[in-house]
Amino acid sequence: MKFNSLRKQVSNRSQVNSVQMLRGIACLAVYFVHFFYDQKLLPVSKLLVKASGYGYLGVQVFFVISGFIIPLSMYRNKYDIQNFGSLFKRRIIRIELPYVASIVLFVLLKFIGYTAYGTQKTFDIDWSTVLLNIGYLNVFWGKEFINHVYWTLFVELQFYIYIGLFFGAIINKRFWVRHVAYLVIFGLNYWWVGSLLFHSHILIFMVGIFAFQYAVKIIGLPEMLIGSAIVLFGNYYWTSNILHLDNSALIALASIFALGFIFFVKQRWRVLDFLGKISFSLYLIHVPVTLVLLPILEPYLHRPYYILIYKLGILICTIGMSYIYYENIEKPAMSLSRKV
Repeated sequence: MKFNSLRKQVSNRSQVNSVQMLRGIACLAVYFVHFFYDQKLLPVSKLLVKASGYGYLGVQVFFVISGFIIPLSMYRNKYDIQNFGSLFKRRIIRIELPYVASIVLFVLLKFIGYTAYGTQKTFDIDWSTVLLNIGYLNVFWGKEFINHVYWTLFVELQFYIYIGLFFGAIINKRFWVRHVAYLVIFGLNYWWVGSLLFHSHILIFMVGIFAFQYAVKIIGLPEMLIGSAIVLFGNYYWTSNILHLDNSALIALASIFALGFIFFVKQRWRVLDFLGKISFSLYLIHVPVTLVLLPILEPYLHRPYYILIYKLGILICTIGMSYIYYENIEKPAMSLSRKV
């Protein structure tokens, strides 16, 4: 059965290639919603513009990936609650160092944009907001994220904390222990509502967690499928009736796509594999890099085809800069985190 092939990869401690490629797809989707969901491109391709509008679903795919790959890494490293401190330190080094570096880059590129284009009379930046962004403290002070993709990192941080605290119950082979833990976590939804809180996204993370549990033989295929169906239906109800979102069905479809991709895609595509490798760096810096590059020629381009070609060129440049960022910032942070 094709479902079992994932178990073989996991038991051999080999890299799950589908997860790496899925990261690349998710990151590209987010990029496209930010910079190709543009009315000026409609004469070129209505399909491209419309499809780019759904790129935000890449965030949901990232949450499914985290629900799968983070507990898998903890399981392989024989994580115990006593190692919670080390887990958190590794998170700070692996994720927060590149994140903080991207804040510095954001300010630098904003200054370059100011000096190069002179669109503003002053260097308009709220330094208190910048400093509060470093520890996600801006959320508690009512300040915005200076880069609108950063909110997802705050959600992922909360997931790290929860998975670290509840990991023992999640990998317990006794049915009732696991499900009591789920109920405790789900119950928090009744007290906390808001897109920046992990509780609002727990049901999407759970799809990845069920896949992890199946991959390491904690649960069987029926429980994985039934559990995923239940949490996706619950998320549909939660997002449509409590949060009043109109994209609930699309979120469910994106989660199903992510689950299917992890299980059934075995062929390795080099382009997607490369994009997956640098996906975190691309995710962190694509907004400030693109916003600096766009004004160079875009004001002088009036034909939609030229604008499309220019934006594709910027995408290639952004990928190149993300690779440089990966090699010089993210990769050293990864190596350092392994030493903790």
